[in-house]
Amino acid sequence: MLIAPDTAYSAQIAIIIDDVGNSFLRDKAAFSLPKNVAVSILPHKKMSQKYALLAKEQQREFLLHMPMESVAGLRQEPNVLLASMNDSDILQTLNAAFASVPDALGMNNHMGSRLTQLAHPMRTTMGYLHQHGLIFIDSRTTALTLAETIARQQHVPTMRRHVFLDNDLSVDKIDRQFNLLVTKARKYGRSLAIGHPHSQTITYLQQRLPKLAQDNVQLIPLSAMLLLQGGNEPPRAIAE
Repeated sequence: MLIAPDTAYSAQIAIIIDDVGNSFLRDKAAFSLPKNVAVSILPHKKMSQKYALLAKEQQREFLLHMPMESVAGLRQEPNVLLASMNDSDILQTLNAAFASVPDALGMNNHMGSRLTQLAHPMRTTMGYLHQHGLIFIDSRTTALTLAETIARQQHVPTMRRHVFLDNDLSVDKIDRQFNLLVTKARKYGRSLAIGHPHSQTITYLQQRLPKLAQDNVQLIPLSAMLLLQGGNEPPRAIAE
């Protein structure tokens, strides 16, 4: 279900914490953030289903963080969407992944710098999401991605990531990226960031998010930001 945004604020931001499922000690900190911060859960991990249940209990939106083939090659992860797969393989892989993260709002790509450049697997993937009433967030791990464009063609609710918060884990760099997120939101009305459950990122957000209201900026659920589609879109983010 998409949640309508509060229009009393001049700018809205949304945040997704990716890679939830790799480390219990790191992951649990993500669930301490305000519930409007979404989490994206890796499939087929020991805690995948439990994290989905925890997010539901917190009324926190969550995605499937779907592994996709990268240009640099694959780490030894099972259940990755590959360029070599036929349509049946893609659909079976998606079915199994969503079953391991039940009731996800949709998905975003984990890696995927190769696969998201390829039209056919993206059409098959977006067809699946449309059929099941799911959303897609393009993580934009490459500037050459076709994923968002094809999602729109397939009538899948979608948007792109505008800022990565923590490619550099120094506090100054995280702060700079967060300020970029706010600047984009003020200019265009909204902006979406992706971060990760690093202790530096979580600590920064715990301290920074309570100060947003005094800046007339609102943290909103991911679904609320999707409902804001139709206005000016921030410029395409360069893959970082």
